[in-house]
Amino acid sequence: MLVRRVGPQLAAVAGVLVAALALGACGSGPDRRFAADTVRPADVVERVTAPGAVQAAAQADLHAPVAAKVADLRVRDGQRAVRGQVLAQLSSTQIDDSIRQARAAVDSAAALDGAVPSAPTGAALAAIEQVQQQLSGSSTALLQALRSTLPLLPEPQRALVMARLDQAERQVAEAQQRAAAAAQVAVAAVDQQNAALRSAIAAATAAQRGQAQLALDLATEQKRQLTLRAPMTGTVQLGRATGASAGAGVSLPDLSSLPESAQQALQGLGGAGQSAGGPPVRAGDQVTAGQTVATVYDVSELQVATEVDETDIALVKARQRAEVELDAFPGARFEATVGRIAVAPSTARSAAGGVTYEVDLVLRGSLGSDSAPTPRVGMTATAEIQVRRAPDALSVPGSALVGRDGGQQAVLVIEGGKVHTRPVKVSVDGEDRVAIATGLRAGERVVSRGAERLHDGESWPGE
Repeated sequence: MLVRRVGPQLAAVAGVLVAALALGACGSGPDRRFAADTVRPADVVERVTAPGAVQAAAQADLHAPVAAKVADLRVRDGQRAVRGQVLAQLSSTQIDDSIRQARAAVDSAAALDGAVPSAPTGAALAAIEQVQQQLSGSSTALLQALRSTLPLLPEPQRALVMARLDQAERQVAEAQQRAAAAAQVAVAAVDQQNAALRSAIAAATAAQRGQAQLALDLATEQKRQLTLRAPMTGTVQLGRATGASAGAGVSLPDLSSLPESAQQALQGLGGAGQSAGGPPVRAGDQVTAGQTVATVYDVSELQVATEVDETDIALVKARQRAEVELDAFPGARFEATVGRIAVAPSTARSAAGGVTYEVDLVLRGSLGSDSAPTPRVGMTATAEIQVRRAPDALSVPGSALVGRDGGQQAVLVIEGGKVHTRPVKVSVDGEDRVAIATGLRAGERVVSRGAERLHDGESWPGE
């Protein structure tokens, strides 16, 4: 019987195959569904993300007070203006007519002051006194004549007549006094009536004069408002002329997800109540009441108006650092600082339907590049506000955290081939790693992937 022997090379190959099969039969290696990480120091930064839009430090719209004509336009679009500088001069025939009518009414009211009548009471009193003097003289002459006849009368009759003459003289004197007093009373009554009449007329003319002067002041103030001056130093953007076909089919995008201040900034670019697609206002154009003739933007300091969710607003504090990305400049990042934090919620809602609060960030400059593009008012942005920071703190991956009853957080620590639940306290929740305040020591290993599949005391299935 012929026996064939296997060569040494074939025997070696067969041995490798047998060993591989044996290893495959023993197991497939560590379970890739699980991973571990070492507790180590790291700089952990917690950030709050918020959408927003770039806005100027301040802006002011200059509106036409009434329907008017642009008589003179003294600036160009994009020109810098200083506070108090005349930007445009409007003219209104309606206001000019109002001023003329008001001035005529003031003059008419002033002319009425000399038309108050005055009764001739002084002349009447003089006439009464003259009559009284004539009566008094006649009475005196008559009594003297009668007295001159007394010596001709018998003695008994003389005494009686003399007594009667004395009585008559007294009566005449009393009558003259009463007449004089009555005349004075009558004159005083007439004077009082004249004074009351003059007072009434003076009050009426004063009221008319006041109303006319008020109308003149108002018309003059409207005339003054036709001169549009820059309320602050900044860059001018002219408003858009109105027209039936101006800006047809052009509309602003949906702004409901942006902060209210950012919405106002974007809407202000097109002017209040007018189309954003019309040509800029020019000298000679007619403008309507309330139409924006020009807007002054203070771009010496740009801001980003953001909207922070109510669940994060408690972490945001003034002067915290932030980084801003603009949709218009992918890859470019800008440094910012938290400025104003709203006290009351805005009208905008978060994606989850909760309330949000406006937070204004002050842009400080670009990060990592000296040739970064310049942000412009109205650009949409995303901000990351650094609300908490833990430098060189013990940390683990955020995926290592597991929840426990009562909301307390914990991790699974690998010890002796088994996993054990360890409660921990998180001080800063970063994007990739979290800073651990208490509960762990440097160098310990924790489950960083698959912790939700394991239980306390279970064997560690990873490598």
